[in-house]
Amino acid sequence: MRDDGDPEGLSDLIRKAAGGDRRAFDRLVVVKRERVVRTAYQVTGDLEDARDVAQSVFLRLWRVLPRFDPGQRFDTWLYRITVNAAIDLLRTRGPKGMLQPLPEDPSVLEAEGSDGGLEAGLDLRDLQRAFSRLAARLSPKQRAAFVLREIEGLETAEVARILDVTESTVRNHVLQARRTLRAGLEKDYPGLCPPKGRKGGA
Repeated sequence: MRDDGDPEGLSDLIRKAAGGDRRAFDRLVVVKRERVVRTAYQVTGDLEDARDVAQSVFLRLWRVLPRFDPGQRFDTWLYRITVNAAIDLLRTRGPKGMLQPLPEDPSVLEAEGSDGGLEAGLDLRDLQRAFSRLAARLSPKQRAAFVLREIEGLETAEVARILDVTESTVRNHVLQARRTLRAGLEKDYPGLCPPKGRKGGA
């Protein structure tokens, strides 16, 4: 959900949509819907729930977009709305466990100076299956922080803004998520764990 160089005149699209231009808003939905659904899916663990979250996100976006501050990063703002909606859903019914498959390219997980995450050096296909089960053991905030930082690859500062917490809280959520996932891997999927003395990543 990144504004990579303002693709397709995104800022102009946002400005027009905020001014009540329904066609511009519909175009904005087309541009952002896939990533909103994906993010909601990663947090809720269920595709139908993710679609419901996306629908509520865009309904809310139509109402609040006129209040959007152009000085902010739009994707950070949209992430916040999406993650909050997904977390609210998790709190009412609990996670179902499944997450969007992890990226095929391991370098995505090692981006932005990562210290060698849990996934580094493991078979990603097997890890996807294991992670889909283990993610249900995370709290909603841990799950959201882990998804945004480790899977989406956002900077810690941006995740903190999205979740409205401090950077240290984000780091703690991610650390606790890694520990929970590692413990689950060691217990239920020992073949996926690297040797104790081996560090993942370069």
